[in-house]
Amino acid sequence: MDEIRITYQEALLYLVLSNVVLGILFGSFPLLAGLKLKNRKYGVFGFFGSILGGAVVGIFLSFPIAAIFFWLIIRKSDAGETRNAVAVEKPVDLPAKISEPQ
Repeated sequence: MDEIRITYQEALLYLVLSNVVLGILFGSFPLLAGLKLKNRKYGVFGFFGSILGGAVVGIFLSFPIAAIFFWLIIRKSDAGETRNAVAVEKPVDLPAKISEPQ
């Protein structure tokens, strides 16, 4: 059986490609959350930032980038729902009973 040999450049290429795949995996969470919660800007930034961070440093940068953008998306959606819920409420007319003094 022959030995398998790879060069340094091939090993580096495989390492970078595997880290990019991990970046895509981690970046899909903020992307999907951003699309679902109507915050596409943070979702796309988190997706591409996680891919780029995965290619450069690996899991040590891709995971924190994805987590930070996911937190930003969740935080913005919670604050937005609170403001919209108050703004959407309509005043309710209640009948007033006026009693005359006796």
